[in-house]
Amino acid sequence: MNKVRIIGLVFLAIGIILFFLFEGYLPGIAAGLLTGIGIGLLLTGRVGIKK
Repeated sequence: MNKVRIIGLVFLAIGIILFFLFEGYLPGIAAGLLTGIGIGLLLTGRVGIKK
């Protein structure tokens, strides 16, 4: 695993933990963003647009 995928896995784990620990509007948005970014980084394994 490269560093970007590991960071994606960490973001995914933090997002899932936030989702279950906190209730409300802002924590839900934060959990969704972190989970989405984590899934994206896990799948692609890179940051940026390839030309």
